[in-house]
Amino acid sequence: MNTRIDRHAIRELAHKLWEERGRPDGSAQDDWLEAERRLQSRRTATKAVDEAAKESFPASDPPSSGLPDKPPANAEAKWAAAGKTKQRKKRANVSAPTEAPKSQDKGDRRER
Repeated sequence: MNTRIDRHAIRELAHKLWEERGRPDGSAQDDWLEAERRLQSRRTATKAVDEAAKESFPASDPPSSGLPDKPPANAEAKWAAAGKTKQRKKRANVSAPTEAPKSQDKGDRRER
């Protein structure tokens, strides 16, 4: 793997940095060194991500299909062997909330 940073990429980034700073005179070396530093840090970060991907591949769990799970083919036989029937979740009968009764007390209000 080539560990050197492409001089053309450094030159382009240094020029961009110089323009962003208003094109001051006498800053070529500072811009060049900053461009090298930025490109090197990008390269290091990319290399770290690549190494992490190599260590974690292949993933231990397959990606999810997003579909609901299916019961095993022999689920009914297992329930029967356990002497139980399959318990289904009951839906709660949820009705719309009722409006709270309005207070008829008008003692707090003063008529004008």
